[in-house]
Amino acid sequence: MDFRSQAEIGFAAVQTKLHLAKGARVLLVQIQRLGEEFRFLNDVAAQTEEDARFEQIELVLGGAETYQGARTDLLGARSSLKTDIGYLLKKEEHLDMNYIANHIGRKTECAIDVKGVLRDEAHKLFRGTIDLRKGAKGAVGNELEDVLLMDDHVINQTIPVILCDEEDVEGNHGATIGRIDDALLFYLESRGMSRKAVYEMMADARIDAVIHKIPDAETRDRVAMELTGHKEERYND
Repeated sequence: MDFRSQAEIGFAAVQTKLHLAKGARVLLVQIQRLGEEFRFLNDVAAQTEEDARFEQIELVLGGAETYQGARTDLLGARSSLKTDIGYLLKKEEHLDMNYIANHIGRKTECAIDVKGVLRDEAHKLFRGTIDLRKGAKGAVGNELEDVLLMDDHVINQTIPVILCDEEDVEGNHGATIGRIDDALLFYLESRGMSRKAVYEMMADARIDAVIHKIPDAETRDRVAMELTGHKEERYND
C-alpha cells in the first residue's frame, strides 16, 4: 500500500483487517508520503492461527498529522509477528503510534523494531504494548526503538508496556534515543566529515535500513529515489 497525494492538504483513513490461517505467511507494506498538510489515520488488525507469520513494514515520510496503530492477536501456537517501522518527521509534523501484540498461543513470538528521525519541531509519540497472557507458555516478545534527534526543539515520547500473566515467558524493551555518541562523532569529524554531514548520514542510514527490507525492487527504488532528492536539498542548505 503506497499512500500518496498530489494535493498538499486533505484527510484520509484506512483500516486493514487480516486473518492468517494455519501456516499462512503475509507481508504487509505500507508507505505514507502524503502532502504536508494531510491528516492520515491508519489502523491494522490481525489474527494469526497456528504456525502463521505476519510481517509488517511501515514507512511514514509525509503528512502533517499521522495516527497509526496495529493490534495483532497471536492466537495459534508458534505463530509470530515481525514489525519494522521507519519514520522521518520534519517541521511541525506529528506522528502518534500505538502497537499492541497479544500473546495468546504457546511459543508465540513478536519483534517490533522502530527506527526514526526527528527534525525541526516535529513531535512523535510511540506506544508499544506486549501482552503475555496466561497460557502463552514459551512466548517471547521483543521491542526495540532507535530515534535520532536532529534538533533541540523536537518532542519525543516513548511509552513501552510489557504485561505478563504467565511465568514461562520473556518480554524485552530496548531504546536508543538522542544524539550521536561523542566518540563516534569525534572519530568521523577527524576523518574530514562535518558535524552536519555526520548527522545526515546517520539519519539516512536509519530510514534506508527499513526501505531495504521492502522486497519489491520497483517500490524500494521509487521511495529511495524520492528521498534522494530530499537528501540533496538538505546537504545543499
